[in-house]
Amino acid sequence: MAVASEEPGRRPLPSDLGRLLHDLRGPLNSLTMHLEVLKRSIPAADATAEDSLRTVLEQLGRLSAMLPAAFDVAALEIGRRQPVDLGLVATAVQKNVAGQVTLQESRWPVVVGDEVLLRLALGHLVRNALEATPAGARPPSVSGSTAGDEARLSVRDWGPGLPTTNPRLLIRLLHSTKRDHAGVGLVAVERIARMHGGTVTFACPGDGTIVTLTLRGA
Repeated sequence: MAVASEEPGRRPLPSDLGRLLHDLRGPLNSLTMHLEVLKRSIPAADATAEDSLRTVLEQLGRLSAMLPAAFDVAALEIGRRQPVDLGLVATAVQKNVAGQVTLQESRWPVVVGDEVLLRLALGHLVRNALEATPAGARPPSVSGSTAGDEARLSVRDWGPGLPTTNPRLLIRLLHSTKRDHAGVGLVAVERIARMHGGTVTFACPGDGTIVTLTLRGA
């Protein structure tokens, strides 16, 4: 269930991390060019060497894509901490996503945290829920609740569900079943949750998916 520059609430990469990313890309590009030259010099009959070089080039391409994605997530930092009404966060996200989303009637909890980051995290979850919703199906819903000193923000969809609810298997850099997706959304969501003393959990009730962002209450 990614951080793209056009997403509301995303902060630009700090200049020092931008320079570091630029410096790391230099040797990767050089390696790729030299391997392409080496690939052309391999005899056509040497299938083993050709397969190995193809694998190396594919992994270098994957690494080149992972670096900016990882830097985007690493650049996420808590800004101003203040009381944040999660109902207002949900309303703001509802207005900014391209699709129908229902906000459940509930007593929305309040947390102390960074409203921009919380909007970014919920936005990722809502967009993923919308993409998982088949045409004509019930639209995703967002609800808030409290349990002791914890505040919970849940996103429910009625899509095909997940192959697993294990966070270790779902929250992985560049891991996405969707075409043309960077696969960093859940990584960013988990980082934002941890910054707020919380967690991300997944449930498949049999008809869709529920993703819950659990945070420390105000």
